[in-house]
Amino acid sequence: MSYPVISQIPLDPVAKQGFLSKPRRPISSLPRQLPHQRLVFEYDGTFVLGDRRLRGDEPHVLHGDSVSVVDVAKDHPVTIHVSINSSGAHDFTVAVQFRCTVDEPIEAVRAGLTDVTEHLVTYIRAYHKLFELGRSHGLHEAHELWTIVHAQVKAYTTLVPCVLPGMSVEFASLDVYAPDEIAQGRRRYETGLHNIQGEHGLRDAKRKLDRDFELDEQDYLHAKDHSANDFTRQEAALDRDQQITEATKVRDFLNSGPGAADGLYFTTRDLNDQQAADRYAALGDREYSAIQRGIQQEHELQVLQARARAEVVQAAIAQGLFNETTGKELLATFDDVEPEAEVKELERPAYEARAEVTAGETDDDFFMEEDVRG
Repeated sequence: MSYPVISQIPLDPVAKQGFLSKPRRPISSLPRQLPHQRLVFEYDGTFVLGDRRLRGDEPHVLHGDSVSVVDVAKDHPVTIHVSINSSGAHDFTVAVQFRCTVDEPIEAVRAGLTDVTEHLVTYIRAYHKLFELGRSHGLHEAHELWTIVHAQVKAYTTLVPCVLPGMSVEFASLDVYAPDEIAQGRRRYETGLHNIQGEHGLRDAKRKLDRDFELDEQDYLHAKDHSANDFTRQEAALDRDQQITEATKVRDFLNSGPGAADGLYFTTRDLNDQQAADRYAALGDREYSAIQRGIQQEHELQVLQARARAEVVQAAIAQGLFNETTGKELLATFDDVEPEAEVKELERPAYEARAEVTAGETDDDFFMEEDVRG
């Protein structure tokens, strides 16, 4: 797109009309102008700036040879590109942005400024030092080179401003970059590097998550085992306390009085009727055996005592200490029973059945025995 003169259109002569009709150029045959545009007519060897509202009978409109459309927008951006050498085989590309404003549309048309970029490129190329700035830099140092080039171009445009007919031009900004193929390769390289870093980052993140999960699982298992051990210890402690309590109850019950052991033996839990009956019978047999054993032991003790006394008397008689009659009387003073009769009586079975006698049947014998003693 051309700038600032956007277009130039030749005008055909207006055909003559009737004798009484006033000639007029149709407005529709003229270019349509936008708010930021103006029309400049070439008329009679000069240029005339057209009004915003035209009637078509103005001399420069009616008899004009051509009309130009001029962009008069303020600070219109224009970018030019120049190449400067690098330290390698490829060149840097410098993009310089300018702000342009058409102050005198007629002068711009008279100068034929249909493409201002050509004039701006010529203006920048006039600064020969610019093309020596990149010789000590590689394509990967475009950022460092930008600082140097920007400073130099800004200084140049300030000290040597660009002069174009009917226009004012100001330096706006500047970019320095490598050729497209180099830039594309650089982008591919950076994209690949970014992808590789992303993959490594994902693997590192995954390993970290797996490690954290393993540590959490180990902590959980440790806590679980610790809890299980605590529960086992508590359960064992409760069992010991229960056993101690039960043993204490049994001890207190056994010390409560006679028959407690038999009562405990019988009151054992989970006995059916037959087992309870068997235990009753066993308790009865054990009690009978205990009584019989006690009587037998008492009988045997009495027999031993009687024999001992008889042996003492017999030994005394044998030594002449006293006669048999005196010994018998001595023994009679002990228990009123003849020693030999006592021994014989004690040697009899403890549970020998005896016939029932009445008091009359035994009285005479009793006194007769006493008489014999006397």
